[in-house]
Amino acid sequence: MKTEQLFSISELAAMFDISSRTIRYYEEVGLLSSESRESLTKQRTYTNHERRRLKLILRGKKLGFSLQEIKEMIDLYESNPEGEDEKNRIISFADQKIDEIEEQILQLQLLKADILAHKKKYLDSKD
Repeated sequence: MKTEQLFSISELAAMFDISSRTIRYYEEVGLLSSESRESLTKQRTYTNHERRRLKLILRGKKLGFSLQEIKEMIDLYESNPEGEDEKNRIISFADQKIDEIEEQILQLQLLKADILAHKKKYLDSKD
């Protein structure tokens, strides 16, 4: 039987270019869990499963999802990866994020137009 690979917190931190504190925080809020600390070293160890979860957490953060949204999506997927209700809920999260992004784009376009109008007014007043 194949032995599960274990990673130290410093190995995971280096692997994903994040701080150990970030990993401990994700553990504190229930996104990750470590194996029992080894009695001699008192060091946290993480399984390959937790490494994959961390990768998903970081991807979700990069895409702008909250930690609560990320936790719910990962938990939904892990509870039943083939389930239609689970897939639909995850798609709903994506649709909400797309709506938020589209609103932000609109606000930025309006801000840009405002700045350009003020710039034009300033340049016209110099003539």
